[in-house]
Amino acid sequence: ESIKTVLRSPENRILIKRMLIKCADISNPCRPREQCIEWAGRISEEYFAQTDEERRQGLPVVMPVFDRNTCSIPKSQLSFIDYFIIDMFDAWDAFADLPNLMEHLNNNIKYWKGLDGKNLRVLRPPPE
Repeated sequence: ESIKTVLRSPENRILIKRMLIKCADISNPCRPREQCIEWAGRISEEYFAQTDEERRQGLPVVMPVFDRNTCSIPKSQLSFIDYFIIDMFDAWDAFADLPNLMEHLNNNIKYWKGLDGKNLRVLRPPPE
């Protein structure tokens, strides 16, 4: 009933649509693990290329953490999740009840923490 009340207001509907767009834009940590890893790699490579190009052109480096020689992808993912994802998706889950999404998020947090705990800087652990 409270959701119906919220949705009656045109302003609230616009706000919810904006929230959905923002959540969709940054939702990679809430995807199933293999998709999350794939897109984390693609995003990291994009940032590595940007950092490489900034250095090549003698420009200020906007994201120095994305130096491909020193970056820890697990640490970068955990920082992103801590700073942007957890609070936003906790609030969204409280509003819309998204257990599958939150389960993926929690599984991915455990995955990145596991790699970071082994001091690995890569997307996947080495084969055993």
